[in-house]
Amino acid sequence: MRYLIQNALMHLGLTKLNNILCLLALTFFILIMNTFLFNHSSIYKELSLKETEAPLVAFANDTVVEDDARVFANQIQKNEQILYIDFITKEENLNRAEKQFGSLGKLIKNGFSGSNPFPASLEIYVSSDNLSRKTLEELAFEIEAYETIDDVIFTGHGILTDIFRQTNRMTIASIAFTVFISFLLIRAAVLKTGQTRDDEIHLINIVGATRGFIRFPFLIQGIVLGFFGPLLGITCFYLLYCIFTFQIGVLEFLPYYQLITIMVSGVIIGAFSGFSAFGKYAKTYKNRSVP
Repeated sequence: MRYLIQNALMHLGLTKLNNILCLLALTFFILIMNTFLFNHSSIYKELSLKETEAPLVAFANDTVVEDDARVFANQIQKNEQILYIDFITKEENLNRAEKQFGSLGKLIKNGFSGSNPFPASLEIYVSSDNLSRKTLEELAFEIEAYETIDDVIFTGHGILTDIFRQTNRMTIASIAFTVFISFLLIRAAVLKTGQTRDDEIHLINIVGATRGFIRFPFLIQGIVLGFFGPLLGITCFYLLYCIFTFQIGVLEFLPYYQLITIMVSGVIIGAFSGFSAFGKYAKTYKNRSVP
């Protein structure tokens, strides 16, 4: 075992510059991937907070009485894209404002003593399959056409859903690209080291070294690069997160399960890259170095 470790350490130390360049490249691509993951996680958390909100809110004009508004709600609810509609009276909206704005809400309520400045509203919930900015705009245009409706607003849920779908595709693409480029970078670095040690490996082979003994340093180098590349990428991203925390607000850092997944995946990719590099080396130099 001591000879295996010494051989692996000698293998790692032979091409220091090559390994450093590989680690820098890995750090850069991991940093980019972490940015996509952070953006994706932040939007997902924000979307989860808005799941209880209605994507559309339609405000009825003051001439509409409660019974007419409920009849109108039943009428537009026949649209297959609409799940259900909550009717919110003027009094309920006034009470909501008082709770939401605290002392300011009380001032509003006292300032309009004897009258209610808040309109009745219809909170419109849409099927998640149809929840997109385009669908909501079409529904809003259709609902706003009625004389009983003064205005229709978006709460941001539908917009966030569209953004989340886009970031989901971009994040998956960034992960796939990072995995692929990491494999190529580590494989190239390990293969370069093997080629540099060709004469030495040939000599070891002559004195009876086994295939496993020769392969071991390739695997170790791949695992080391696969471990420290993601580690440096996560560390750099965390430092940037700390520097810009005051600008991005209360957004949380990447969850632990994602960080652990990145590290474990890096080690697996590194081991596979080292094994692949040894296979390429053995195939190229089979007539000299590897039995």
